[in-house]
Amino acid sequence: MTPEISIVVPVYNGTRHLRETLDALLAQTFKNFELVVIDDGSTDGSSDLVNSIKDERIRLVRQKNGGLCDALNRGIQEARAPYIARNDQDDISLPQRLERQLNVLQSQPDALGLFSYYTKFGAKRGWSNADKMVMAPGEIKDYEPLKDGCLLGSTMFARTAALRDIHGFRQAYYPCDDWDLEFRLAQAGRVLVLREALVAYRFHTSANTYRLFAEMQNKSRWTVDSYERRLRQEPEQPFQEFLAAQPADWRTRFTQRRLDMARLHMRLAGQHYLDGRYLATATRLFAAILFNPQEILWRVRRMRHSP
Repeated sequence: MTPEISIVVPVYNGTRHLRETLDALLAQTFKNFELVVIDDGSTDGSSDLVNSIKDERIRLVRQKNGGLCDALNRGIQEARAPYIARNDQDDISLPQRLERQLNVLQSQPDALGLFSYYTKFGAKRGWSNADKMVMAPGEIKDYEPLKDGCLLGSTMFARTAALRDIHGFRQAYYPCDDWDLEFRLAQAGRVLVLREALVAYRFHTSANTYRLFAEMQNKSRWTVDSYERRLRQEPEQPFQEFLAAQPADWRTRFTQRRLDMARLHMRLAGQHYLDGRYLATATRLFAAILFNPQEILWRVRRMRHSP
């Protein structure tokens, strides 16, 4: 039977959480899919773990290490179905995810892709994401890249042809390659967001988010600049040229640094909370408030008044 959905799971040394991720995908209420696991040169036995699972829907592709974008693009190339669902190696799709997303995208023939909201979880507890997202199960909205920001890659559900038409992910934008793809997909056509949580996003201290945080902030600003240049039908700037063209005055740089530090401390506060380290949570939250009191206090108030 030809699969209706290709689930693409990029893997690099993912044995710690991979089994849980794959089990959740194999337990989906929608059954007609292929599960394409791209092992990007793992050295920890990830491929052996995948091979140990006896399910004919799993297809393992092994390649030399080329990075996340290369693995994702290989998955897009390998997909045999008209729809692609992405799932990273450590995130958990809820049982109805594929069924819900397929039904929505089939009912919206002009839409190229669909993302969803998500919850967060760590070593000790979960989080509703109420400080950032107001859940409205069943409600669909059009994606506005600058307003909505970067959506979680593990919630992506898109038409295979659309991802191929925009040439997939671009390594130069890593670790903001998700947002770059979302911008370009939205420029190519309509992209939707389902305002209900279909994925649980795992927070853990080994995530690249922390190691690459400073680079992520610069790449984020570059991603926005490239999007705005395309809107003006101007050529994109290479990253180093973009950095060289940034304002040199100390006030602008100080403001950027202050806001970046607020984001980092808020992220670390969330990590500590999900890991059950409440004193460390309070310390990081206090630091985030010092760097950006208006934004952080607004998020705290929104969290406290959420259902």
